[in-house]
Amino acid sequence: MDKMDKPRPVRKVFKIQFPQPTRSGQRVISLNGVDMAYGDLKIYENLDVDIQRGDRIALVGPNGAGKSTLLKILAGVLEFQKGERDMGHNCRIGYFSQHRAATLDPEATVLEEVAKSSKNLTEDECRGVLGSFLFRKEEVFKKTKVLSGGEKSRVNLVKFLVDPPNLLLMDEPTTHLDLVSIEAVIVAMAKFEGTLVFISHDVHFIRKLGTTVWHINKGQITKYAGGYDYYLEKSGGLADERAAITAG
Repeated sequence: MDKMDKPRPVRKVFKIQFPQPTRSGQRVISLNGVDMAYGDLKIYENLDVDIQRGDRIALVGPNGAGKSTLLKILAGVLEFQKGERDMGHNCRIGYFSQHRAATLDPEATVLEEVAKSSKNLTEDECRGVLGSFLFRKEEVFKKTKVLSGGEKSRVNLVKFLVDPPNLLLMDEPTTHLDLVSIEAVIVAMAKFEGTLVFISHDVHFIRKLGTTVWHINKGQITKYAGGYDYYLEKSGGLADERAAITAG
C-alpha cells in the first residue's frame, strides 16, 4: 500500500484579549470645507466630514473615487489645498495601508517588532498574540526581511493591536491574507472599542465590522446609517453584493 502523509489539522483562530485604546472625546475628527486635487484632477471640493466616537465606517465606491485619499487626509499624511482638519480631544490616530511593510526593520525578528510596539507585554504575551495571527513556535524568530507580503501585513496588524490608537484608519487590511488570517483580524477588531474607518473589497469583512457605510463617488459622500445589507437594500445593489462595493 502507498503511504500517505498524515493530514494537517485545520488551523484555528486563537482568541486573545487585546489591550483597549484610551478613550477619545465624543467628536473624534472633522474635516471642514476641504478641497483636494491632484493637479487638475479635482477629488473633493468643500468637503465636510464629522466622525464620532465608536463609529465603524466602511468606505465603498468606484476605484479612483477618492476613498484612499479620504483616509490619507484623515490620517494627516496628505496635504490638501483648502479647508481644515480638526482632531477631537485625546484623538490618537493609527493609519494602516498596504504599503506599511516598508516600515518594518528588515533585521528585526517578528517577535522583536511586536515587542517594540508594546512595552507592557511580556515575551510570552507577545508570542500568544502572534499565535492568534498564525505565527507559531519558531516562526516568531523569522526576520521580517524574509516574510511574505501577507506575513508582513499580519505583523503590522499585530503592532497596531498591541498598542491600539483610538482612531484606526485601515486601507485594504486583508490584502494578501488567507481566510484564517482574515478571521483573526475580524475577531480582534470586533472587540476594538475605538473608532474605525476602513476600505475593503471583502464583503464578509465589511459585514462583520461596518455599522455605517459611506458611498463615495465624484467627490460626493452618501451616508447610509446601517451596515452593508442596509446599504445594499437602500442603494439597489442586492443583485450583486460584491459589485456593489465599487458601484458608482
